[in-house]
Amino acid sequence: MQNLHQIFIGCPFKPAIRKVYDKLKTELENETPLHIVLADTTAISSTDYLLEHITNLIRDSAGCVFDVTGANPNVSLEVGIAHALPADFLLTIKTRKPRSARPDTDQPEIRPIISDLQGRNRIEYKTYPVLKDSLEKRYLSQLPYMKRWRQFKSRHKSYVPYALQMFESMRQSGRTLRPRVVSFLDGSGINVTDFNMALTSAKLISIRKGRGGGYYYPSR
Repeated sequence: MQNLHQIFIGCPFKPAIRKVYDKLKTELENETPLHIVLADTTAISSTDYLLEHITNLIRDSAGCVFDVTGANPNVSLEVGIAHALPADFLLTIKTRKPRSARPDTDQPEIRPIISDLQGRNRIEYKTYPVLKDSLEKRYLSQLPYMKRWRQFKSRHKSYVPYALQMFESMRQSGRTLRPRVVSFLDGSGINVTDFNMALTSAKLISIRKGRGGGYYYPSR
């Protein structure tokens, strides 16, 4: 089942690029209810399991972002999986000149891309702010779950900091419980029933009762 709040990111493991997406993950999860999943295959030894693992992550995500800088083989595989499923995805590519380039050399910008994807819509970036801004405006803001979040923010601005604490708790264990939500709201003057109603009405969470109950991301 697709997770409306989940975004899969596939990128090369080169430190200069990976740290960009580590930062992106941290900032987006601090600012939105999204759960950002970075493909991390370093601990997987079985090729068969790797393929199944990546396929499931992509299938379960509401959207995917693939950084195709350098035509990395792992990213190429992930793009192929997304295309075959099919899954919604956007490409990004870094175009900045390498720092090692000498001033007296006419070295081109880094723009290699998987040949079959040359004509596909993509975000080209030289700096992190450009990447984040373009990704939010051109892709993430169009996702149904993010549209719900934007409406919630405009209607319940004072609730936003506490909602973000709740989402962080939900990411860690898949759900959170009412006592934790009450603790988040402590001293805020916000009534927990009103808070719950605002979030459920916006379809940002679902609240289950009984055994295994709690606050969950919605299934639709």
